[in-house]
Amino acid sequence: MHNFYRNILIIWLLQLAFQCPTYAQSVAVKYRNLNQPETSLPTVEHNNVIFVSLYRFAGVLNGATHFDNRTKKLTLTLEEVTIVATAFNPFVLVGNNMFQMTSETLLQDNDFLVPLNDFSAIITRFFPDRVYYDKATNTLEISEFRNTNILSIQIEQKANGNLIRMVTTRRFAEADVRLRDRHGWLYADIYGGRVDSVALSQTTRQGIVRQIVPQQVSDKTAQIGFRLTEPVLEKQVYVENPYEILITLKTKNNIADELSSELERERKKWLLDKIVIDPGHGGKDPGAVGKFSYEKDITLAIAFKLRKLIQERTKIQVLMTREDDRLPKLKDRTEFANRNQAKLFISIHVNANPSRRLHGVSTYFLGPEKSDEAREVALLENSVIKYESESQYDDLSNENFILSTMAQNVYNFESEDLAAMVQQELATGCDLTDLGVRQGNFWVLLGASMPNIIVETAFISNRQEEKRLNSAEFQQQVAEAIFNGIMKFKQKYEKGI
Repeated sequence: MHNFYRNILIIWLLQLAFQCPTYAQSVAVKYRNLNQPETSLPTVEHNNVIFVSLYRFAGVLNGATHFDNRTKKLTLTLEEVTIVATAFNPFVLVGNNMFQMTSETLLQDNDFLVPLNDFSAIITRFFPDRVYYDKATNTLEISEFRNTNILSIQIEQKANGNLIRMVTTRRFAEADVRLRDRHGWLYADIYGGRVDSVALSQTTRQGIVRQIVPQQVSDKTAQIGFRLTEPVLEKQVYVENPYEILITLKTKNNIADELSSELERERKKWLLDKIVIDPGHGGKDPGAVGKFSYEKDITLAIAFKLRKLIQERTKIQVLMTREDDRLPKLKDRTEFANRNQAKLFISIHVNANPSRRLHGVSTYFLGPEKSDEAREVALLENSVIKYESESQYDDLSNENFILSTMAQNVYNFESEDLAAMVQQELATGCDLTDLGVRQGNFWVLLGASMPNIIVETAFISNRQEEKRLNSAEFQQQVAEAIFNGIMKFKQKYEKGI
């Protein structure tokens, strides 16, 4: 029994020995360009990972440390950069940036142990010229930590100008940087900045920057002068990365190139390259009902034929608000067009009237009705809201509708023009009575940020026209007519672009 307990104790001690860090080979510490002798850092090994004391690491870097016993956090401050490690946690917080190490920080005898390779890599990321751990030679190379917070300057030549990038150790606001130029020099006055004049003046010059003269003009202000080869027309400061100051410079040539590119982008923005086709009604809303057919089926069939024509004969992208028998909400149809940045919105419908003798085709654009017939058609098409929550449309009183139409008036001229071109093609190409171009308060058109029309193709309430509407041949004629009207509109409006 005595041997049994002795063996258990031996096994427990062996396990404890393997769990605890064991001393490993020390790291050689070399100081570059400093009159300091080489030294070394003791290390320990745990689970095949080399750890180093964070306190000792801070000592060779001349950094200040603070330990919070309550949170078990150790803060290392190098110049104005704070590095926070937490016991038994693999994450390290540097300023506002979080980094994850492959192993967690250890706490042994009130000493913080951090993975040497991972932790030194994090330090090197913020001090690339001053801290470097060479794993192959197990050497930590250190340069002097000076009382500076602007570490380096990079000049980059871009297609639209020149970029000056300053890497810093602290966060600067855009208001901290003041730019001024005179006599061929650009001066950046940085409040709170501290510079090493010798180190920064050795920055490689390129683009329009020919000389860099940094100087510490006061305890609170650094000034960096850039001698330029060309006058600067535009200059701007950005602080997007917390540890970078970006200065953009644009010259006359840059502005000319950029203006040309901007004009080309603006031109492309107005090219008619995307259309939304809206087949009216759908799902539980049949639309107008004829003797043997529904409006929702006819509008979808015409829409498919129109899409096919556009796709086969042009490079215009075509989207549809529905491609099957479902009912999109009225507001969702124009929102779909806006979201996809369409250039035209074409809503396809068929007409109906209690008088079965009425026949012909009409095309509408958004606006207050100017006739009883237009009012009746709008009421018929807007009746779809009985299948939706009517509260969505409570605010569309006549006065509010007029205000909404005025807000959309920027496209009314183009919408009326498009409606006229489509109407002419429909009347002549489909042998239909021309009922003209009209305006009406169609809720489906409200909110469209592009020219928009409703095509009332023919009367499903008229026996002869209902037969035609259900004919594949007539549906193709309608699609061809709408397509021709769109092409005329495209040709007219792209001519001046």
